[in-house]
Amino acid sequence: MKQAIYRFDSIVGNKVAQLSDGWRPIMEFFTLIGQPPFTVGIAAAVLGYGFALEKSLYMISGLIAIVTIIVSSLLKLFARRKRPVTEYVKGMLFKTYSFPSSHAAGALVSYGLAALMVSVRWPEYAFVGWVIALGATLLVSMSRVYLGAHYASDIIGGWIAGGIGLVFILVEFAQR
Repeated sequence: MKQAIYRFDSIVGNKVAQLSDGWRPIMEFFTLIGQPPFTVGIAAAVLGYGFALEKSLYMISGLIAIVTIIVSSLLKLFARRKRPVTEYVKGMLFKTYSFPSSHAAGALVSYGLAALMVSVRWPEYAFVGWVIALGATLLVSMSRVYLGAHYASDIIGGWIAGGIGLVFILVEFAQR
């Protein structure tokens, strides 16, 4: 199994590495919007919006997103997978483990939650909201491999964690 994961990481990593240096500012931007101040900020805004409107559904949804991001970070302590050896990783302010990608988890659950909120408030923009959320999630995730912060399998792990959180949120919405 480890060999298959290593092969997958190598294939995807080599493909992403073929992108020109012109992509770097774009990838740095998407890594930035995958940072906790943005992802937790979206979830906290939904939580606060729920408090302001006294809507428990929004409060619970924001809380689920925040917990998802925290859990994805805590999972790193159990997996203890070392990050790739790159200049980007050497310059990281916080030295954490690699698996799962909290950027990928946070982007999926937070931008998914934002798309869901747009869908509820402005149904005519639901499709656009989901396309933007998916695009942002994919680009945040790809940026992490491009910059050398993660292996591709770390991204898959982050998507699984973020996807589980988003499913819990969608179930909450479906039950109301």
